[in-house]
Amino acid sequence: MTISDREITQDELKAIYADFEEIERRDGVPLCKQKRYSHVAEENGIAIGFASGLTNHKWFCLTDLWVHEDFRRQGLGSGLLTMPENTVRSIGVAHIYTWTSGFRNPLFYEALGYRVFTVFEDFFEVEGYHHIGYRKDLL
Repeated sequence: MTISDREITQDELKAIYADFEEIERRDGVPLCKQKRYSHVAEENGIAIGFASGLTNHKWFCLTDLWVHEDFRRQGLGSGLLTMPENTVRSIGVAHIYTWTSGFRNPLFYEALGYRVFTVFEDFFEVEGYHHIGYRKDLL
């Protein structure tokens, strides 16, 4: 046996993922087909806001939430976040989670009912600029 630092091939990676699926199948975990849901806010045909994420079993991972700087603090972010919450709740997704950083973002999520599940303190080179995991129960 040898251990090296080479890149794995696509065929090897496919075989590994197939093995992961087989382990889950034997454990009784149903096959999960992730689905992306996206919502775009537009002004005169130009994107000014975006929310997107992926379902994964009973969870939804909000991967992106963005509002153009000219439209921030006007309720657009809250509206964009509510749309995927409502969409995935309607299909039985029970929880949502996301990652955020910065000084203002945490206050935004907390005001909308999210709670911290972990904090990586001083994750970035700016002191006090943490990487924060938030979650919210939908059902």
